[in-house]
Amino acid sequence: MIRDSKAFWIGILMLLSFCGIYVYMMSPSFGNGRNGLEFADDMFNSISKGSAQAVVFGEIKKAEKWNGTAIEVNLKCKDEAQAGRWSAALQKVDGAEIMVDKEKIALKTDLGKLLANISEDCKAMYENKGDVVQAKYNTDPRDATNRWYSITKSIAKELEKKQQFKESIYLQTFQKKVIEPAYNYYGVETKFVKDNKGVMTFMLVFYLVYTIWYGFAIYYICVGLGITMTKAAKKSEA
Repeated sequence: MIRDSKAFWIGILMLLSFCGIYVYMMSPSFGNGRNGLEFADDMFNSISKGSAQAVVFGEIKKAEKWNGTAIEVNLKCKDEAQAGRWSAALQKVDGAEIMVDKEKIALKTDLGKLLANISEDCKAMYENKGDVVQAKYNTDPRDATNRWYSITKSIAKELEKKQQFKESIYLQTFQKKVIEPAYNYYGVETKFVKDNKGVMTFMLVFYLVYTIWYGFAIYYICVGLGITMTKAAKKSEA
């Protein structure tokens, strides 16, 4: 039973407007067939990529300090096919010496040159130039990037066994700061907060107001129906 018709109908109107906006947000009206949530998701991914760019390119620059550091490791692949794929990638490293024996690879190379080759590929991936990586390795660019992740992971383990801890730890850092972002952000447009202040501010304010709007709609409907929350009275002792 409605006890306060004014509050009740205000709540109903607010709830209807909330639903109307929601229906519009779920419609493919935000470019490229995207709905509002997809648009927001793409925007935040692009902003995130822009924020991470300085870290990625900065780490690529830091990798140059390893020029002249010789490493020699024996890598064990899961099968001969993987050994073939790994050796094909490693042959792109300037001056690398590779010997393949079934599923085993003996590698001698300059760590700096290895990182420089990987950095070149990762930078291309980060700039969404997957065609460059595909032409270089004749495979899907994501597959090529993932291959480097597996190779460097194996090299890091072998270096750790040889107590070359500095080299091993840096390779793991390089994976997290360069290879992983290059793989994860491939295909995402790069955007920066400074160039999208208006859109970002609107999205954050809209989310806040939209959430509160729903809360007040429910509140007015409850008031109109006489549904209230009150503190239970304390029982007095006899």
